[in-house]
Amino acid sequence: MSKMPSTNRRVSKGRSRNGCITCKIRRVKCDEQKPDCSKCLSTGRKCSGYSDHGDTPKGAQARFCIVQHVPGISQPTRLWQVPYSTDLLLEDEYRSLEFFQVHTTFCFGSGIGSYLLRAVYHEPILKTIAIALGSLHRSFAFSQDEPLDPEERTRFTLLRYNKAIRQLVSINPLTNPQSNDTFLIACILFFCFECLQGNYKLAFQHAISGLKIIKQERLITNVSSLGTYMPIEKITLLFSILENQVLEIESESIILSDLRPTVSSYFPRLTMGSSLLPTDSIEDIFISFQFLYNRFTRFLAICDPLIEPLENQSNEFLADIQSINIEYIQVRTEIEAWLSLFEDWLQRRSSSRKELESDQVIILKAWKLIIGIFIRLPLPPSELDWDHFTDDFSAVNSLVASMIGAPSSEVLSQPSSLPEPTEPNIDQSEKIPKGSLLPTILPKSSKSETSRFSLSLGVVTPLYLCATRCRESSVRYYSIRLMSYCQRREGLWDSDLAARIAKRIVTIEEMTAQISPTSEYFPADIGLACRVTSLSPAFDQTKRVKIRYNREGLGSGLIEEIFTW
Repeated sequence: MSKMPSTNRRVSKGRSRNGCITCKIRRVKCDEQKPDCSKCLSTGRKCSGYSDHGDTPKGAQARFCIVQHVPGISQPTRLWQVPYSTDLLLEDEYRSLEFFQVHTTFCFGSGIGSYLLRAVYHEPILKTIAIALGSLHRSFAFSQDEPLDPEERTRFTLLRYNKAIRQLVSINPLTNPQSNDTFLIACILFFCFECLQGNYKLAFQHAISGLKIIKQERLITNVSSLGTYMPIEKITLLFSILENQVLEIESESIILSDLRPTVSSYFPRLTMGSSLLPTDSIEDIFISFQFLYNRFTRFLAICDPLIEPLENQSNEFLADIQSINIEYIQVRTEIEAWLSLFEDWLQRRSSSRKELESDQVIILKAWKLIIGIFIRLPLPPSELDWDHFTDDFSAVNSLVASMIGAPSSEVLSQPSSLPEPTEPNIDQSEKIPKGSLLPTILPKSSKSETSRFSLSLGVVTPLYLCATRCRESSVRYYSIRLMSYCQRREGLWDSDLAARIAKRIVTIEEMTAQISPTSEYFPADIGLACRVTSLSPAFDQTKRVKIRYNREGLGSGLIEEIFTW
């Protein structure tokens, strides 16, 4: 007799895949209660929630994560995946990279951030640097809201930084044709990292290293091998910004690095008949000025020896004086062309108040005033020549104050509004006048919610020039207070440190002219012999800067002071 098939066979039910993450890991049935499942609550476990795959719209890219139990860790560790990569990141790494993408990339100016992200997501070494930079930038900007302990954050950041250094050292340029691109972008990111750290000497070295790579590229081949991750004009723009700052602060670094003969050939000339001249886009006007300002700062750097007595100049340099004069005429013509172009743009946008009040336009207005002063000065200028531009300096203050939302000069000058910058620390080993210790720059004070970092053209340099070159007390002190108030670090230019150095220069001139610090005075009250005529800073590896300066009455004798932070 044949067996009849069983009629009570268990019918297989479809298995639910919507259980919580903790139950999935434990391989137990989840009752799918929300927000926390009953199974986890009844066993005293932490319910890790539910994956969002069921809620992901069709066509949307779901964020991929792996949950991993590690002995000794009470909560699951999430590993995150980033675009264009199979590598998995710890959550702290992912959040740092996320901060880099959302915030740090905007510090490089318009049109550059997207190329940086492309490089970071395709090149593992650059991704490691971006994680370190994003972590440091996050601490700099939002130090009050940091979830990690400061020591943990520092350790996390420096571990990624050192890892990137090791990875760069291991690159063989012969087997990796993209290495120059990687090295150049790494120099830019390392420059920003060291600026945020306050290690300005190391930032200088990264900038010089990148400029040397560019010089080598242009000497070796007619067709540059750069541009794999970022167009060559974008890389060139970034290094023109870095070079501007090196030339503004420590121009000897360029001269001593044997870069002077080639830097002047980097960029095409800007003339009224050139197709490079933008006509309508403020972005293009902004970029064209940064290139133009780079040519101007390089020109000023090679003109410094003109101030020296003729007997101290080499015959080789004397033979170049005529070509330098020709270069000055060309640079001045191009600046005048740009000023005319920008003025025309402002007139055509006179009815668009919102556009005219943007930060980019205000920064350009401030620089329009500053560069206009420079081209009206004789070459080389006397310190008395700056006295004709007090109104221009005052206008720069007003523009910057409107941009950063600063109070008026009267309100900002009140002690309760903002503490005055203190005197810098003077290293006694240098046998120079005494002073009180400079307060540290990092961590930043709490007088504003966030501190701003930028690598693009900014406002600290114009304010510093107003404070040190204008000899009307109300104008220069307002510039100093604005620098202290604005909490900005624009590459090498830190507003707090710049305010303190400017305050020291003002104090020196007031003491020499026998003016009380609280007295109001005008340019005529500070004689030529009392004025600081030149300033030459030199950073070292220990967060110190040696400032060398002289006064008209001292001839060529230099006075040195050490500033620490």
